[in-house]
Amino acid sequence: MTQDLLASDMDAFLDAAVREGKSPHTLAAYRADLRVFAEWFALTNGEPMRAPSVTPTDIRTFRAYQQVNRRLKPATVNRRLTSLHRFFHWAEATGRVARDPTDDIDGVAAAPSPPRWLDRQDLGRLTRMVERHGSPRDVAIIQLLRQTGIRVGELVALTTDDVQIGERSGKLVVRAGKGNKYREVPLNLHARKALRLYLDAGRPVTKHEQVFIGQRGPLAERAVQIILRKYAGLAGLEGVTPHTLRHSFGKMLVDEGEQITVVAALLGHENLKTTMIYTRPGREDLEAAVGKLESL
Repeated sequence: MTQDLLASDMDAFLDAAVREGKSPHTLAAYRADLRVFAEWFALTNGEPMRAPSVTPTDIRTFRAYQQVNRRLKPATVNRRLTSLHRFFHWAEATGRVARDPTDDIDGVAAAPSPPRWLDRQDLGRLTRMVERHGSPRDVAIIQLLRQTGIRVGELVALTTDDVQIGERSGKLVVRAGKGNKYREVPLNLHARKALRLYLDAGRPVTKHEQVFIGQRGPLAERAVQIILRKYAGLAGLEGVTPHTLRHSFGKMLVDEGEQITVVAALLGHENLKTTMIYTRPGREDLEAAVGKLESL
């Protein structure tokens, strides 16, 4: 192949990646990233790239070129460094190089972006749209995602035995959440009313008694995503997913001063560091902070 990153080495490396179960997307990224590096190496050093010729200084210089000259985002630079590390780790293991030149090469540090969540106004618009145009099932789906923060996979796995609704309280039982963890999630008034209306409205009965049913049987995650996208579109909101509502749930609890341990328990987070993302300011928070200066 070009720049003498031998086609045989590339093919052997990709074959090994296939045996490791890497996805077609990952394989394509490996191939593209290695070609970018090979072209850069040849232009920079005036010689074709051969694996034994690459030094740690080459890797550092390539990192700086991608970051400063090409002005690429840290995620892209780090992905390319990961592809190089995978290739040279394999080359060292197969005796093609004496030492992996990517060892001890750090990626580009970047402040983690906060997840996307909806503010109260947008949540209200979404809820109004599903209440105006949706069925009791669709209202119950969106209210549960909004009011409990459960994952979409946990939502579609719910059976009628997992739902308990009383006059003043209720709960969902998540029997196998992420990491196969069991937890119980309380239902507030909005969630109880929406779920009770759906269950009392002649919900279809199925063999497995899953709560949320479509025309062809129990709903899949993809179907829930489509349902949510429909009402988000009616509300003029783009890019809203079930996970957006999960993040909105977590963010609103933190903003209301709820203890981080309580939020973590409700969301099923094992590590509090995961929950701490809701304490970081989002774009709207930063804009609101700067906006306060307008009156000064």
